[in-house]
Amino acid sequence: MWPVEHPVGATLAAAALVGALALAAYWLIVRMFPDHSRAGEVVTGVVTIGVAIVLSTSLDHAWDAKRARDAQVASSRLRHLQRLQALLREESDALKSIAQALRDARYFALVANDARKAIWQDQTLTADVERHFPEYYREREHLIAAIVEHDGELARARQVVSAALHLTPAEDAYRTDLVHALVRKCGGTASSPDRMIDTAEAIREYDKYRCDPEASRVCRMVFDRADDLADAALLASEAAGRYAEETVLHGSCTYAPDE
Repeated sequence: MWPVEHPVGATLAAAALVGALALAAYWLIVRMFPDHSRAGEVVTGVVTIGVAIVLSTSLDHAWDAKRARDAQVASSRLRHLQRLQALLREESDALKSIAQALRDARYFALVANDARKAIWQDQTLTADVERHFPEYYREREHLIAAIVEHDGELARARQVVSAALHLTPAEDAYRTDLVHALVRKCGGTASSPDRMIDTAEAIREYDKYRCDPEASRVCRMVFDRADDLADAALLASEAAGRYAEETVLHGSCTYAPDE
């Protein structure tokens, strides 16, 4: 309807109508009552009624506009919360996987040049996680930084073990898997050949390798640290899962303004 689509025009038209009615009333009263004794009273009454109608219409429109805006904001925040809930559930699962990878002595940076990307894949809504769930975000970021540092320590342990491993050119093809198994052996977390080595030559090298005191010390430190980080990753996973069940979106951002 025109008044709803054009509230300002409708209000001005109503004001003009009130003015016209007031003039018409004044003119009629002057014609009907030449002494003009009641003209002012009648005109005042007409103007009062007209102003009340205009104000009532304007206030109704203002309240309708506010209710529509509140509903739009609430809908926007709900949709944003639902997207963040889905992301947090994904992050909870990812953190569980990271915890297992840490206990398995996975060397994250082996598959990526960017150490952070080797551990964690940031998504489009990562910045919004910081805005709406700052406590969890700080906890997760601290954990990722600690894992990046741990990955560097694991790399040094691998170098120590690899330096003492003398292989022929043909045997060197399985050096990576063998080093992984030997780091676990020197760290005291494996009592038999690792599942990653499956050739007779690799198993033979594994069995004859003797961890020197330095290699054992470095590897044990790495695994002790890995256990602590794995526990922290599980706690962060629980936090992500807990925040994923939030029913109220705290804070504000471009996609979800405050109500």
